[in-house]
Formats: sequence, structure tokens, C-alpha cells
Amino acid sequence: MKRVLLVCLISFATLTAFSQTRKAEGASEAAAAPQAPATPIIKTGPRAAKYEVLYGSKPLSKADQKELNEFVASCDASFPSRSEAVTFFAERAWEYIASARLDTAAHRFNLISALDANSVDVYWGLGVISFQRGDNDLAIRLLNKGLELDSTQSMLRVDYAIVKLSCFEKGQDCGTLDEVEAELKHALQQDPTNANALMKRSQVAYYKENYELAWTYFHEARMADILQLDLNFGSLLAAKMPDPKGIFK
Repeated sequence: MKRVLLVCLISFATLTAFSQTRKAEGASEAAAAPQAPATPIIKTGPRAAKYEVLYGSKPLSKADQKELNEFVASCDASFPSRSEAVTFFAERAWEYIASARLDTAAHRFNLISALDANSVDVYWGLGVISFQRGDNDLAIRLLNKGLELDSTQSMLRVDYAIVKLSCFEKGQDCGTLDEVEAELKHALQQDPTNANALMKRSQVAYYKENYELAWTYFHEARMADILQLDLNFGSLLAAKMPDPKGIFK
């Protein structure tokens, strides 16, 4: 399921509006950015606390505390262990994210945190939700906490890099190209076949105006998993420099 969600995350955000330019570290100026759909952010009224990330980090109401206690008691009675309950409900929560039911997913992850306060799924899932809600700062804190709990999760690290890339695109202080590159490099050391990480490295190289390197990563991504290629980005890259392999026009 996380594999599916990683693709979902990228489709919602890493191909975010590449419409701004910034001074790139080590480059004279960021390249003219590829145009792509902006991250969709659903604007709603104030949410109930149970739909906020970790209940908004505020004391629980009596109703929320009662629900939480009953959930934990029910899981203890129904599952051989809390770890099995966490696995079961985390899968359901990821499914809610995949179907864009973010409030329901957040509620589920909040409940799961009562079963295991150190669940990587909780911080990963809530990080994805925060990102899709447009809160990059919170998403970074949550995804970073997930990595602190398990630094071997290469796909989680790519998601973390994706949010930092979004920060760069939006001119926010929460991410630089060098930070993104470092995280992607680390992720590829853990999993050299991660096509999403290779695509992101291609985009970072594009921003730094190193188009030859961008093509190198683009073709490495193609070899790793052709289904993960962003062909629109490939066309924009071709406009800056013809494909050295002559595959993309």
C-alpha cells in the first residue's frame, strides 16, 4: 500500500507548480521551471479535533478520550497483539488516503497512535496528509520523525525529499535543492532501483541547469520503472537540451 501511496503523493505534489525560480545553491539562477498542475488543497471549515494531526497536539475532549479508550480496549480484545492491530488499521488508513478521504485517514492514524506511539506508519501517513493539506512545515516534521524511528525506509525518505522540493518550488525556507539532493542520494543508496528518487534527482538537476545530468537520471528512472516517468517533464527537458540518446523529442 505504501508503494501505491508514494505514487499518489508524487502525482499530487512533486509535479507541483514548477512556476517559480530561486537562486539555486551552486547555480547562477534556477532554471525556468516546468509548468505542471499545482498541488490540490481542499479548503474546508474548521475541523473537529479528531481530524487534526494528533488531535492538534491539544488535550482531548471527553468524547475523544472516550472513543480512544474504547478503540484501544476493542483492539486488545480482538487482536492477538497491538502490533497486529496497528498493521490492520494502518492499511485501512492508507486506503483512505488513496481515496482522498484525508479527514477519515487522519482520524484512523490518530487512533493508531494510541496503540503505538512510535508507529512509523502514523508519522508517515500524517505527514502525507499534512502535505496534501498544504502544510509543508508540519509534513516535514512528521516525516522526519518517521525517519528518526526507522531510517531504513527509502520510500519514506523520498517522500521527505519531495516535500522539501515543494518548499523550494514555493520559495519557502523549509527546503533547498542541496537538501533534496542529499536525501535522494541517501534513498538511492538504500534502494538503487527507486525510480521516483531518480526522477526527482532529474528535476533537481534541471533546476540547477545541469541538463546533461538531468537526462542521465531521467534515463536511469526509465530503466528502473518506465511507468514512473513524467513525460511532460521530459518534453520540457528536451526543450532545454535534446535527449542525448535520441529517445525523447
